[in-house]
Amino acid sequence: MIERALVTALKDSRVGFDSLPVFFNFIPESEHVAVMIDTPIPGFEIDPELPGYYNDVTEVVVRHVDPEKGFELCKTAMSVLNVINRQYAGYHFNYIRPISEPTGYPLPDSGVREFAVRFEFSCYRVD
Repeated sequence: MIERALVTALKDSRVGFDSLPVFFNFIPESEHVAVMIDTPIPGFEIDPELPGYYNDVTEVVVRHVDPEKGFELCKTAMSVLNVINRQYAGYHFNYIRPISEPTGYPLPDSGVREFAVRFEFSCYRVD
């Protein structure tokens, strides 16, 4: 799964994500500080001309009780996931790069904030 490869990229960076829970497509309500790889609702697009090749977008969502720390964690993700020709968890990424600045929004019931950053990537399966 591409999502698992992106989680691996964050966890392997050793700049703060190795000690945080990192999920894909869902952050449990009980987590007040966490990171999520959020995939498009219809899934990653498939190119029938290039089987096994993906060129798409995804989001990294950061949830944090401290808005400044949440924003900084997003900026760190933007740095970590700005790569060329790297392999993670069975995928070769030609590139991963941020395509937006962090956007913050409140979760009114919980009092925590979430920030989202969009990334584009190009990859293919290697194993």
